[in-house]
Amino acid sequence: MVLSKETLVQHKYPVIGAVLALVLISWLFWYFSDTQIIKRQLIGLSWDVGKENRQESTMETALKMRDVKAVLADNCTLVIPERNRTESVEKDLAIMYLMHYRDRYEMIAVTFEEMDIDFPGKGEASVQSKVLLRKQVNQQAPAEITAPVKLALKKENGDWLLTQADIAAALLDD
Repeated sequence: MVLSKETLVQHKYPVIGAVLALVLISWLFWYFSDTQIIKRQLIGLSWDVGKENRQESTMETALKMRDVKAVLADNCTLVIPERNRTESVEKDLAIMYLMHYRDRYEMIAVTFEEMDIDFPGKGEASVQSKVLLRKQVNQQAPAEITAPVKLALKKENGDWLLTQADIAAALLDD
């Protein structure tokens, strides 16, 4: 069967439209996949945990902590393997710990690197990542620490909530 030039031109636009629709649908499935949602959530969390200067206003801190609180499950377990310490804390207490930790520094920045996200069961996610922590105390040069972190998340009402964090002691020490 030989196709004429007119036939090819007539079918060109529907084919281009179908290819573009397929690309758009593929991108939407990728963008709204649980893996990408968790990555965006953790990047937002790292932004909210961060602190650019000591003069951060109380309102700015409150807004950041509200966003962090929205990511936490009602009870979150904190594990520090090097110290053989496990503590289950309510989200309000976790926010108080985080605010106390942030107050010790003039500048603090958290970056998740090399995220590996697994889904061991329905509605469960496990994230293993290296965390780069940059912190500065009293006009000193910023210190950089890289350590592994393991996070467990659970999907509740369509949202991924942090239920457990295994954090290296090096990230908590001065």
